[in-house]
Amino acid sequence: MRKEIYFCGFHSGADIDKFKATGLTPLPGRKVKAPIIAECLAHMECQLRKKVKTGDKVLFIGEVVEAYAEEDMVNKKIKVEFASGDFPRKVYSLRFKSD
Repeated sequence: MRKEIYFCGFHSGADIDKFKATGLTPLPGRKVKAPIIAECLAHMECQLRKKVKTGDKVLFIGEVVEAYAEEDMVNKKIKVEFASGDFPRKVYSLRFKSD
């Protein structure tokens, strides 16, 4: 789902329907109104606790109120690719060209 993840990270939901644009499937969350993504193996549902203005951006701080995952993932029956290490730098190096 790398393509979909990057697409959603680069586009605002205020400007585009990310589900329609990516073909991902929305499902109702267990505890919050925001939808979960059917194609994802794990979910963390959060409630907004605070908004902090940081220059021209807003940092949203949330509290995880529900977390769950597919049983096969929890039992290590399926392989899951994930990012670690210098992941944020990788994203920003793609997003913002160095001078």
